[in-house]
Amino acid sequence: MAQSVLRTCQVSRIDSLSWKDLVWMYAQQDSLDRMLPIQNLTLILENTSGQRSEKTYQADSTFRMGGQVDEYLAQRLLIDKPDLTAFWALELVDDIQLFQSLKDSLNAKFKFRYYRMRYSSETRSLAQQGLLQKRGRSKIALSMHNFSLAADVAIYRKKRYLKRGPMYDQMGALAKELGLFWGGDFIGFPDLGHIQAFKNSAALLRQHPNLAFEFEHFKSNYELIYEQKANIGREDLVQDTQDLLEAMNEFRLNQACLCQYAMPVPPSAQDWIKLYQQDPKPRIHVNLQEQWAYVQCGTTGYFFPLGKWQRKIKG
Repeated sequence: MAQSVLRTCQVSRIDSLSWKDLVWMYAQQDSLDRMLPIQNLTLILENTSGQRSEKTYQADSTFRMGGQVDEYLAQRLLIDKPDLTAFWALELVDDIQLFQSLKDSLNAKFKFRYYRMRYSSETRSLAQQGLLQKRGRSKIALSMHNFSLAADVAIYRKKRYLKRGPMYDQMGALAKELGLFWGGDFIGFPDLGHIQAFKNSAALLRQHPNLAFEFEHFKSNYELIYEQKANIGREDLVQDTQDLLEAMNEFRLNQACLCQYAMPVPPSAQDWIKLYQQDPKPRIHVNLQEQWAYVQCGTTGYFFPLGKWQRKIKG
């Protein structure tokens, strides 16, 4: 029997954490699927010996990706960007430039009498992608359009737009000759007027592991898509989703997480919890001696047991 691609946080002892771990944990538990920006984020870590360290990140509109992963993942939460390309451009620059070049080549090669093509949709914001998914025009929460690595093609015969037809197959064949991937080959949700730079999101993620931070916000959405088909024995219709979930597992299994259900306020926190609530700023406070984490956004905060991501055993 194949291993489950679903994942759950299981209570486990954690003896050490990095600042990057705390940023991941804050993003996981704060349910930031809308990625609303915040002005600052404070991380507090008490190690197994009781020593306390603290680090605060401030929103910086001039921030540039550097060598500290925790710094730019924290800035992803802090900076209000209109689209993901605006934030990840430095990491994706070579892929975006190559895709733009291949798009131009496809447009130049599409030479058929009476027919022409144009790109009708390229870069999308998260809000636009969410709206398309809500309307049923997209099956996924995060698209390569969000990273400027996909485009939709509209084909016209003279001045009449064609929704479908053999010319899309011609366009798809040309796209594949150039090394692009064509939406007409998608299983379960073919999209004749779509091209992209990578075979699927899993391939993108494996080449750029830091992007897992983006996809994690929509993990439950992808798991739901997979489970709906798996429950009726049609995993074949969601092969790309299954591949994406497995790619996400490659980076997160056995990594620290916050378990799903909140816990009562620990006795040791009774003295300072009211002070935190009177100081409504985003923070995560982790205590490795007592194996809990406190996550606060605004005046509301919750305690959670620490754990590690493990494969979910169904049934």
